[in-house]
Amino acid sequence: PTDNSSMIALCKRVGAAMVVIGPEAPLVDGLVDQLAEDCPDVLAFGPTQAAAQLEASKAFSKDFLNEYGIPTASYQSFTDADKAIEYVKSLDIDTTKNRQVVKASGLAAGKGVLLPTSEAETIAAVNEIMTDKAFGAAGDTCVIESFLTGPEASCLAFCDGKTAVLLPAAQDHKRALDNDQGLNTGGMGAYAPAPCVTPHLHRQTEVMCQLTVQKMAERGTPYIGILYAGMMLTPTGPQVLEF
Repeated sequence: PTDNSSMIALCKRVGAAMVVIGPEAPLVDGLVDQLAEDCPDVLAFGPTQAAAQLEASKAFSKDFLNEYGIPTASYQSFTDADKAIEYVKSLDIDTTKNRQVVKASGLAAGKGVLLPTSEAETIAAVNEIMTDKAFGAAGDTCVIESFLTGPEASCLAFCDGKTAVLLPAAQDHKRALDNDQGLNTGGMGAYAPAPCVTPHLHRQTEVMCQLTVQKMAERGTPYIGILYAGMMLTPTGPQVLEF
């Protein structure tokens, strides 16, 4: 069992000095906060429940990026499927080629992102996430954002609540089937460093991660642990796809 109570009991039983929390779910469930309360002498490496909202909610992270001018695709968030579909129809996707990405806002094990290519497919994606609940409660809120093109890179930064230090960027293979014809997966292999992330792009990305940590601290929710930034390397520079 990996629920918070079991983890607290394990820490006490083995006399843990430090806990490094990898998975997203216990961070979102507030394990760091509970460790601080129940085991104050145990060091915890990971964000608090409030700071983990960056990964827990794509809607939250998109609003955060937009508020502080950190480059990301244009978007809208919805809690009502009919309003989301109305928005999709207003884009005239088939005529303007204004392709969209449809995302379940909550945690979906890396699988809550759908890549439709037409208006009909985009509406079907909204229904799959919000009406059919293909990803459960993660789809209670849906994010619809402009489709960006370019190489993707996964960037991880060590953060102490004030400073972000970026590791070498990695690339993984997310789409199933040959020639990226299948659905998104949680990842089917990765390599690092990614050659497409030049030293200049690396510096730009680190600046964006540093600004994220700075603004999270200013909001009273300092981010401590590993910050994951999924980046799209566009012709105008790197943009954050998600945290």
